[in-house]
Amino acid sequence: MTTEAKSVATDSAGRSLRAAASPAVPEDKSVSLGVWWRTVREFRTDQVFQLVRRRVWPASRAVRTVAGRSELRSLARPVEFAEWQRDKACSMIETRAFTFLEQTSFSPGAIPWNSGEYSLLWLYNLNYCDFLNVDLTARPDEPLLRSALSICLDWIGRNPQGSETGWMPYPLSLRIVNWLKFLVRNAAGLRAIGEEAGVERMLRSLAAQAATLEERLESDLLANHFLKNLKALMFAGAFIECAASERWWRTGERYLGRELEQQILPDGGHFERSPMYHSQVLEDLIDIRQATTAAGRRLVCRDPLARKISTMSRFLNTVLHPDGEIPLFNDSTRSGARSAQELIRIAVQPGAVTFVPPTGSVVLPETGYAVMRDRRTESTLIFDCGPVGPDFNPGHAHADVLSYELSLDRQRIVVDTGVSTYDRGPERRYERSTAAHNTIRIDGEDQAEIWASFRVGRRPRVGKITAGEAGGFRFVRGQHFGYRHLGVTHTRAIVRTPEGAWVVIDWLDGSGTHRAESFVHLHPSVETCPAQSNDDRDAVTLLSGPHRYELASLGPGDLEVLKTWYAPEFGVRQPRVSLCWKWAGRLPVVLAYALAPRDTAMPKIHAVPESDAVRVNNALISKR
Repeated sequence: MTTEAKSVATDSAGRSLRAAASPAVPEDKSVSLGVWWRTVREFRTDQVFQLVRRRVWPASRAVRTVAGRSELRSLARPVEFAEWQRDKACSMIETRAFTFLEQTSFSPGAIPWNSGEYSLLWLYNLNYCDFLNVDLTARPDEPLLRSALSICLDWIGRNPQGSETGWMPYPLSLRIVNWLKFLVRNAAGLRAIGEEAGVERMLRSLAAQAATLEERLESDLLANHFLKNLKALMFAGAFIECAASERWWRTGERYLGRELEQQILPDGGHFERSPMYHSQVLEDLIDIRQATTAAGRRLVCRDPLARKISTMSRFLNTVLHPDGEIPLFNDSTRSGARSAQELIRIAVQPGAVTFVPPTGSVVLPETGYAVMRDRRTESTLIFDCGPVGPDFNPGHAHADVLSYELSLDRQRIVVDTGVSTYDRGPERRYERSTAAHNTIRIDGEDQAEIWASFRVGRRPRVGKITAGEAGGFRFVRGQHFGYRHLGVTHTRAIVRTPEGAWVVIDWLDGSGTHRAESFVHLHPSVETCPAQSNDDRDAVTLLSGPHRYELASLGPGDLEVLKTWYAPEFGVRQPRVSLCWKWAGRLPVVLAYALAPRDTAMPKIHAVPESDAVRVNNALISKR
């Protein structure tokens, strides 16, 4: 990806700021036995057993069937599932022009369920059938209702083998849920217009899909995939009346309590540390609660489920930017889950108090996030200091420890790169690499041993995340040991001064000579120009609408301008400016930079001799 960088020609002292042609994309190195070992040694015993079993005794790819009739169960209570994007869904149903990942297929004669013209992720999205999660009971919607049924029947007729894309456990799980939401809403309407046979055919297929999923549970991957498998089985058990219904329900219920305790951390975060997947899992749990109530069942883990929905909602509410949406850490995109505001609304039980984002500093210790929020200036910093994910499945992990996102005056200024693709290649490697995040890279190596599309070998261990206040200065602090093999430890504190400046302080401890690169990635809406100050620091002025800020390095090194991209959604790469502050020398060293409103004095920073502390104006900020 090559883009044109916005203009930053020289700094205020007239020194050239070198412009790189493109981001530093990590090489796709061959995978050694050592990398394999560091990847699999963290797996759980039961997970390894399932991996071996699947490869040595692969399950049949044939479709399972269920004897006897399959009917739609009568519900104890009406259920109102939140719709998918209604306008987009109705358009797809009417025109069969399916748009996912910024790519549209128009195929009125043949829906491309398994076409090689599209990426696997695109085909997954098509086979999810999210667009069927809409209410078409209004009389003017009758043509759409018939068209939606015809799409389902088309899938049934053109995916008979059990080996097609839509039979993979993940899209299979999502489609079961979406088809059942469609039927719960619309089966009566379909019968009223003479489509009883189509409804019966869908129910027979759904029973076969659930029976097949039962044989293909992703107990080797676990994490959010396994939870979606369980949700699909529980939906089938709740809404389909057939010989296998009770078994599906009991299977889902048996594992759900365990997964709630393992996947949802005490602070409310999902253990994959991805705000997008956190949001997806929260919706999964809300759906399970609604299905349980509608079917008149008593869930064994009902109380833990309610608590987890509440804590997950509070967590989500805590980490939002002022624009009301999530940070893009760890394979997150803006459109990969229902909007945070809607999720929080439907998560809250009737009569409960809605959540208000907390002010001040909040630490989410198990997930490893910290948030500093200033209501007066509507500014928010979200600091990612946690593990890259669960050791047994860090598939959505990026090499991003001690990275952050920062909104000032309600606008996103410093942002994560996001993710544009899951396909293996240089774009995927870059978006997962340390260079794509607002943290430090040492000696050109990533913090984590990222490889393939979803693999991680060596994982960076992390220290305790803390927050505090010193003389009116608020700070958050974290540490990681991802460069221990190089003999380097990285500690970072981010400080907010009473005047509204933000200071990033990095302690690099160790010995010998090393090269450090500190990256700062700007939102595409942020324009840059040379700073106007006359001192000796490297500085850049940032323009965001009517607001002006100055970013300055407060120590040794050279500032470089990079042409990079921002990927807020799959299939999207927007050109933007990134800054890279480079330093090389002997350790230990303290590096710092500050971002301040244009009318605010740049903070003065001094290392304290014979101490691990740094003085920011009159406040003493300690490394420990």
